Amino acid sequence: MTAPAPLHDDWTLRIDDLWRRAPDLTGSQLVDEVDALAAERPDGDARALFERACARDTAGLEAEAEQLYRAALETGRLDPYRRTRAVIQLGSTLRWLKRLDESEALLVGELAHHMQPGHDRPLHDEARAILALTYAAQGRGNEAAGLALAVLAPRLSRYNRSTLACAKQLAGEVWDDGAVVAPGTPSVELIEGRFVLRPYRPADLPDFVAAVRESHASIGRWMKWAHAAFSVAEGAEWLDHCARGWQSGTSYEFGIFDRETGEFVGGGGLNSLHAVHPFCNLGYWVRSSWQGQGAASSAVRALSRHAFRKLQLMRVEIVVADGNEPSLAVARKSGAHYEGLLRNRIRGVDGKPWDAHLFSMVPT
Repeated sequence: MTAPAPLHDDWTLRIDDLWRRAPDLTGSQLVDEVDALAAERPDGDARALFERACARDTAGLEAEAEQLYRAALETGRLDPYRRTRAVIQLGSTLRWLKRLDESEALLVGELAHHMQPGHDRPLHDEARAILALTYAAQGRGNEAAGLALAVLAPRLSRYNRSTLACAKQLAGEVWDDGAVVAPGTPSVELIEGRFVLRPYRPADLPDFVAAVRESHASIGRWMKWAHAAFSVAEGAEWLDHCARGWQSGTSYEFGIFDRETGEFVGGGGLNSLHAVHPFCNLGYWVRSSWQGQGAASSAVRALSRHAFRKLQLMRVEIVVADGNEPSLAVARKSGAHYEGLLRNRIRGVDGKPWDAHLFSMVPT
């Protein structure tokens, strides 16, 4: 079978930009603009079919969306993330078309597929949530509630196990083996070009540790924690710190992953949120084997959007050590405004105060 087309070409970036503008378009305008972009692709192109289906879904043209979702899936050339999206959205479309048994069968099949060994389960909770809606439409309220509770249970601060046990009593099968989402881990994904940013999961630990060890010579010059002997225990402590930050709302750390392969690329986050004024710091790092491929600047764009749109912050700062030319280039490329060189702004890896450059971004 031919491999899926790459996800980071100019066409995909233009599609992503169109979807960012979608809330300001009418349904017919969205369909027309997506169709115009799709016409640039070869006949039967999986991505074009998928995007045309999404446009019609958004515009309320469910019958047309169904045929295009099916055509995209039948090509066998959607990447894993888009393939799962197509299945979930087709299941939702079938629900709107009142073909509830078909919707249920499609989503149950997808969830069963997710539970196979080695499957990374993209959008697993999203699939369960849409199936819960199908159950509700079928009049199966107990099963709908049970499945919804199963999705909610890992995110509670307490009573996780008892809530999940009650969910299983209501729904029977909830497709949860305790390994999909760690307690307290939010379901957030930021898409920018060829990269996806999401909160860390316990399963990311080996790749995270390997990336730090691989990159100690490049990023270790600027980040004290990135040393050659970086241990699994240190990695686990960092992931635990990130989870606590999400739970408390004091920091929002993301892993950066390749959308096509799922490979771990680096990290970025929003931290040092001011207690009074609505601003924070934005940081990023990229493993050595991925440097120079746009991951850091993509992360800056995605994280700043999240800061302004979701967190409602009014300012994001990027602080870069004097001499760290790669990070300075990222800040400039991302469109951040340069505000100057600050004396003794940060503590360096040698424990001494270092000068640092300050950049800022604001919603406008």
